[in-house]
Amino acid sequence: MVSVRPTLPGDTWLILGSLRAPEVAEFDALGVTSEDCMRLGLSMSEASTFFIEGEPAGMFGVADFGDYHVPWGVFTTAIDRKPIAFLRFAKRWMKNMKRPAVNYVDIRNERAVRWFGWLGFEVSQPVPYGMKGELFRQVSMP
Repeated sequence: MVSVRPTLPGDTWLILGSLRAPEVAEFDALGVTSEDCMRLGLSMSEASTFFIEGEPAGMFGVADFGDYHVPWGVFTTAIDRKPIAFLRFAKRWMKNMKRPAVNYVDIRNERAVRWFGWLGFEVSQPVPYGMKGELFRQVSMP
């Protein structure tokens, strides 16, 4: 069962301890720590924390940049147990976005790339991105 609630101040610590390895690698490629990336997302959007069977599974939000949105999320290993349940929730939640959306995903984070595609995002060919020039895919929704 998936449950979702607005993110509370201590949720960062719930999520950080169990981040998926591809999440950590993606943040490293961007030249930031996992904690810094989460704090940035939280400062720029209203975030939600979701749980799978009571265990913290991730945190997500949508930053509003006026002309476009930037959906973001960080996931724990709990998401691997019930990814379809989360995707069904995310598909409904994404309908709230009224402007174009764009973000970049590390190509090594294959599951996230597939999730964005499943959610209806266009997925680009790999391009150098971030502080270390690692390959990322742009995901966008008109």
